[in-house]
Amino acid sequence: MQSIVFTVTNDISYDQRMHRICSSLAAHGFQVRIIGVKRRESIPLPIPPLYHASYQQQRLNCFFQKGPLFYLEFNIKLFIRLCSLSYDTACAIDLDTILPVWWATWLRRKKRVYDAHEYFTDMKEVRTRPRVQTVWKWIERSALPHYKVGYTVNQHLADLFYERLQIKLEVIRNLPSTQNQPINIPEISPQKGAVLAEDAINEDKIYFNFTSNNLVQLLNNQFKSKFIIYQGAVNHGRGFEQLIPAMQWVNAPLLIVGQGNFLAQTTALIEAYGLEQKVFIHPPIPPAELKMLTPLAHIGITIFEAEGVNQFYSLANRFFDYMAAGVPQVCVNYPMYAEIVEANPFALLINNIEPSTIAAALNNLLSDDVLYNRLQQECSKATKVLNWENESNQLIAFYSRL
Repeated sequence: MQSIVFTVTNDISYDQRMHRICSSLAAHGFQVRIIGVKRRESIPLPIPPLYHASYQQQRLNCFFQKGPLFYLEFNIKLFIRLCSLSYDTACAIDLDTILPVWWATWLRRKKRVYDAHEYFTDMKEVRTRPRVQTVWKWIERSALPHYKVGYTVNQHLADLFYERLQIKLEVIRNLPSTQNQPINIPEISPQKGAVLAEDAINEDKIYFNFTSNNLVQLLNNQFKSKFIIYQGAVNHGRGFEQLIPAMQWVNAPLLIVGQGNFLAQTTALIEAYGLEQKVFIHPPIPPAELKMLTPLAHIGITIFEAEGVNQFYSLANRFFDYMAAGVPQVCVNYPMYAEIVEANPFALLINNIEPSTIAAALNNLLSDDVLYNRLQQECSKATKVLNWENESNQLIAFYSRL
């Protein structure tokens, strides 16, 4: 069976999508390796594999942690590594790693694959900086024609790649795995912990199996009843300028689990609106712990700004993660989400992301038990169809044809 190496510029410790891809291929006999970046806050490797099939996990140390010098350093180190490893196929995840994969596979006469998780050159953090966008578009035009095969996360993006670049990509959606997925809320609910005889007994204190003491404290205090969760990157274009002010009028607290290039601005917005005791940000947690945390939330939220095709045609990981956890969500009514919810009505769609619209939708789910219970039941139904165990068959077929 062939060997495959995947390349990313993020910390693979928290990348559930790549975890599913690598685990599935390893379980079907492929020899798999993933190369990412070692961040200063990175947790130890390896990530426990799904499907009892391990794969090699590796992170490159970089002196620079962001900006042009980071990309230059990482790409040089990745190219050198790809020139020394043994593999049959190398897969570049988005444009971040497309150049070293192209050069190394050309030099060594290996097969190459492009995995487009998003339309990179139209991300807000790229699109709003003309010089940066010019560089990435040059990389896109120069490198992508040398990738004869690849895949992306939905048909709208696949059509867009063909329309703009005449590149044909297959569609492999990033659906959640049912492996170790909580079946219902009681099974994952925390249990009362034992206390020493000399300790004062606190009937309200719950003991959680999370490695973060700060997260445990939040769950025991601020999130003892209903709370809203946002999980994923805290990046430009994710609607935080609208979500944070909306929380002034929402009757529940918000937990943001993630980090990204809009983190400082999000923190500033929380302070500006005086929401320090209502909106809380926690760094990313390991995938296994996130699966325990998400079902504890009452509502999930999936919003993006409408400007830019990358946001408008997005299909976020968390959209399906909330579904798999049995958590109803408020979601933007953009094409891909509308198409899925029409067939599987497990989310409450909103037509815009004005703060008043977001607040009204969240409060509606908090107060309307009939609507909430119906959406929760639809989550369970949809998960039986929309899951990685079904979708991964297309992934296996794709790599088997190479």
